[in-house]
Amino acid sequence: MQANLATIMEINKFLLSFSLFTSTLTAQSGLDIFFVDVEGGGATLIVTPEKESILVDTGWKREDRRDPMRIQEAIQLAGLKQIDYLITTHFHRD
Repeated sequence: MQANLATIMEINKFLLSFSLFTSTLTAQSGLDIFFVDVEGGGATLIVTPEKESILVDTGWKREDRRDPMRIQEAIQLAGLKQIDYLITTHFHRD
């Protein structure tokens, strides 16, 4: 059962990486936008040409920390060390 779970986790990690990679939009201006699938909708990571970052929404707290891990992967793909601005559109669970 553990080996099966580990395989599923690796497949999920690959699919997430692929999804994040294919969801990245790069305009001629160098503006990068990452759409991250999170609980209750989506988070959006915007990276300016100056490497300033804006994270819009973060998902919902889960015991398995799925949403923060997905956002962290987007941050790493963007080559960031921190989030400069956070925008939360609403405080209730979707």
